[in-house]
Amino acid sequence: MAGVDTVGGDGAERYSWSTVEAWAKGGQAERIGAAGAALAAEARQIEERLRALHRDLTFMQRVLALTPGRAFLQRLVALSGQVRYSGASDECLLASLIAEAQCLDDALYVLWHPDAEEHHELRACLFHELLLRGAEPGRLVPAMARRPDFRPGHWSGLSWLPDRLTQMEGPDLDKWLPSRRYASGASGSVPAMKSPTPVDAAARRAGRTRRVREATPAHLADLIRRPAQDGRWCDHEARVFVLDEPVAVEELPQVVTALPMDCLRGLGGRDRFEGEVCTLDSVWLTLFMTASTGGVGSAGVHGAWGRFSAWLALSGLCGAEYPEASALEVEEAARACRWYRFEADTAWFRNDMNDYGIVALSPDGRRIAVLAATDTD
Repeated sequence: MAGVDTVGGDGAERYSWSTVEAWAKGGQAERIGAAGAALAAEARQIEERLRALHRDLTFMQRVLALTPGRAFLQRLVALSGQVRYSGASDECLLASLIAEAQCLDDALYVLWHPDAEEHHELRACLFHELLLRGAEPGRLVPAMARRPDFRPGHWSGLSWLPDRLTQMEGPDLDKWLPSRRYASGASGSVPAMKSPTPVDAAARRAGRTRRVREATPAHLADLIRRPAQDGRWCDHEARVFVLDEPVAVEELPQVVTALPMDCLRGLGGRDRFEGEVCTLDSVWLTLFMTASTGGVGSAGVHGAWGRFSAWLALSGLCGAEYPEASALEVEEAARACRWYRFEADTAWFRNDMNDYGIVALSPDGRRIAVLAATDTD
């Protein structure tokens, strides 16, 4: 076995460090370079083999998670313990697959069986994945037990989330959650606008008479843009504006067209701009889908962290900022806001894939927060 004072691997001749130093002192640069090239070639072969092993191990875990039955979950927990610190381990994905494919009783085996205790991320994510799939909260946590996403001495954003689905999270969520197979992933999309209304040129001119001031601290922008970042969408913009005079909700579309945002730069009087007043439920779903299923070429962060990501964005948009505000306070502030969604024909909005703009208007009409996201590179 090669030691710390030797160079070379299983497939290459090994030399002591002192030998290599002697080559250097003897001016044998070519010999050192040749030995190094042999090592580099062996390293590439090992890396390629390791990638293949990780891919195959990932597939094995996927098949076990997606095949209904306690026996498959028992083997999954055992196998996951062997690969949990390798590149083949993705416990967030496994939690999502288990919640999708397994009956609740078998999923609860993973959630609470002693063999699964060391899989903290798997259990924390599975708790929320099961909530998203409609499990009754009372069945997920035994009496006198802590939530699986809570560990003394370890802070997790998941433990900040409500221990049951709120009203804004519930409607029709099952229609949007992924359905996957052994060898295929799942692509998601954000909900489309239902009845968009165009904003004409006269209204846009009226919107330009409003005085707005930028008020976007970095930490607030980080909250608002979180779903687009987690979903690895191609581009996004998070901005907050303060107005000198309050804006009525019916005036909001014209004001939005005039906001000094990158996503609206170059918007002409004849270019398409349309939007609609929307519900908080549809806003949450849009944010959740952006983060959980991801953009083109991304699988997203799956259900549990997608839920967290959507709540973070809401907290920034409505101004009840995480982590100072509780989830209850965020929901109350979000329900007090008026919500608007828009799309536009600009160079920033390519309109080839998923694109949207979400606007939150504060109850006093003086604060406008915007998240714009596009999934076109």
